[in-house]
Amino acid sequence: MKEKIAYHARRLFDIHGFHGTALRDICKLAGCKMPTIYYYYENKEKLFDEVVRVAFEVLVARLWTQLPKDISHIEYNIQKVIQKKHLSEDERIIYRLAIKTWLRCDGFDECRKKLMEWEQRAYQKAWEEYASIVGSVQWAKFIARSITEMIQRIILLEEDIPDSEIIEEINMIFDVATHSNHRKRKD
Repeated sequence: MKEKIAYHARRLFDIHGFHGTALRDICKLAGCKMPTIYYYYENKEKLFDEVVRVAFEVLVARLWTQLPKDISHIEYNIQKVIQKKHLSEDERIIYRLAIKTWLRCDGFDECRKKLMEWEQRAYQKAWEEYASIVGSVQWAKFIARSITEMIQRIILLEEDIPDSEIIEEINMIFDVATHSNHRKRKD
């Protein structure tokens, strides 16, 4: 029953937002009574946090394990973006709700704060990896933001970016960052 509640809650949150979704509507779709929701989730905030933020963190961790490890950073990032085009409907909803919460389009502040803390840890790791390749933390941040923007276009806008365009953009981003930093070192 808990997974059924989560399934319907995510869909209603995706359509109506956190503030526009009532627990009674989730109960109706899940085929349960209010005490059942309160048995699994203390309140609406805890429900949202678990079915969005916690589910997102679990999803991203699983997606990371599915990416090949013995490839270049450029190829890894290409695969990471392309992977988002092939998410299941439920995975897309989880990802979309997390992005909307992160962008402050939906959700509530405590959940956003936890997402931001998680994201900061994930970005810090990416910045360190990218900085070791391109030699600059600023370029590393630019690379991470550019890749995030591509993923947001796929998830939020449901844009079907051709693989060839993803490959070209990511290669271009790394090329420009690498060449710009090498040019600075020579000057």
